[in-house]
Amino acid sequence: MIKKSVYAAIVLSGTAVLLAVVLVIVWFATQRSIDDFLPIKIVELPQQNMTTVDSGGYLGQPDMVRTRSGKFITIYPQGHGYGSLIMQTSQDGKTWVNSSTPSSWANSQEVPTLYTLDFVDGTQWLILISGKPYWTAAGLRADGFQYSISRDDGVTWSEFKTVHSPMDCIVAMSSLTQLKSEGEFVDKWLGTFHTHEFVNYGTVLSFDAQGNAIWSTPKPLLDEYRSIERANKLCEIEIIRAPDDTLVMLTRNEARGGHTSMICLSQDEGQTWSEPKYLPSYLSGDRFQAAIDDSTGKLLLSFRQIVPYGQNALSLDKFMTKGWVLWVGNLADLIDYANVQFTGDILGEKLILLGADSSGDCGYSGVVASNGTVTAVSYGYFDTSGNPIIRAVSFNYENLN
Repeated sequence: MIKKSVYAAIVLSGTAVLLAVVLVIVWFATQRSIDDFLPIKIVELPQQNMTTVDSGGYLGQPDMVRTRSGKFITIYPQGHGYGSLIMQTSQDGKTWVNSSTPSSWANSQEVPTLYTLDFVDGTQWLILISGKPYWTAAGLRADGFQYSISRDDGVTWSEFKTVHSPMDCIVAMSSLTQLKSEGEFVDKWLGTFHTHEFVNYGTVLSFDAQGNAIWSTPKPLLDEYRSIERANKLCEIEIIRAPDDTLVMLTRNEARGGHTSMICLSQDEGQTWSEPKYLPSYLSGDRFQAAIDDSTGKLLLSFRQIVPYGQNALSLDKFMTKGWVLWVGNLADLIDYANVQFTGDILGEKLILLGADSSGDCGYSGVVASNGTVTAVSYGYFDTSGNPIIRAVSFNYENLN
């Protein structure tokens, strides 16, 4: 006669084997490929269009602009967001030279963002912004954000100045959009950032008669849709102005797990927004950066691709990615999609893979488009060094098929 303890052991052992078999079946039965979610045409950028700007240690999220003089400027931290900033300049987007920076840039605490400020009198300044959120691991408290201004094409910069302490400001400013009044541009810019609670704020930048920056009291942008914003953990807003002055908002969706990036629209200079709508998986990712090529009218979107599904039902990773990509398409189609008026099968013409990286730790690129040529700078695990490098790309997107 089998003792009860032995019988129990046999039952438990059999149950464990059965569970293991079930898990193996589920693992293989629910396998899926990222290509299952990418019906859009995908083109890989040739190596000859890539340049390593910097490498050695962890080099993080860059931003980039091209000034009116034609100079490219990129700025990035020596670390993941937090870290002393490095600035490099280029005349062709391919050969880069280190430039001196203010001493206070050594105290950057978050992803740097970089913009040109084009005043209505024809003057152009540059502005660099770095958030100051709380980071428990680094012992940092929430302290608003800091900014630095250049009035001479990026040759010299002011020291950092902090505003709106003690707000928790992450990726400040994820976008900085020049505003209009009665159909004409004015010297005001809507800046956006988010908090650890995934509340997205807007603050308006203007200047007094002496040229001092004034940042308005930050206000939540999506209060009307707070439940959607919270559930999807929306953040890292990009805002694009359409020719008819519709403002198009694209957002990162940090919730993952089947939740794609979202889109919504404003017809009143960002005062109110339509209800956010999910984008297709092939247009889902983090830190959208947009450029419109004036010569073709095409919209170019650089982003870290995040298809928010694991490789199977048991996968610990809740996303798949090919890496740093560029979407080529029409802004009008995005607006139609947000308005539920899009009649096409696929949004966009193609995705260009600019840097293969399966880690989900890449992108955040500034992007410039002119006369069919795209120039962009990103970070990512693009080589075998074991650390993210800074990569620049320059190419004609119309010739890639």
